[in-house]
Amino acid sequence: MSQNNYLIDKRVILDCERMTLSCAGESITISESERSLLIAFHEGLFKKDDLINYVWGRKGVVVSDASYYKLINQLRGSFD
Repeated sequence: MSQNNYLIDKRVILDCERMTLSCAGESITISESERSLLIAFHEGLFKKDDLINYVWGRKGVVVSDASYYKLINQLRGSFD
């Protein structure tokens, strides 16, 4: 597996370059924010403020809690 790939739950592959999630031969494209959120989880960030800073703060973007929750729900939908 390349440096730009992460294994999630021993079955889903996150390809950071292509911004895809793959499992059992199927792939879906995810957004840049979804990719950043998954990487943040992989790096051990789980507190809301830490995640908001990691996903949006590094870009100088200020977001509301609603944007955070929307991204979480969007990402959850990717795993359905």
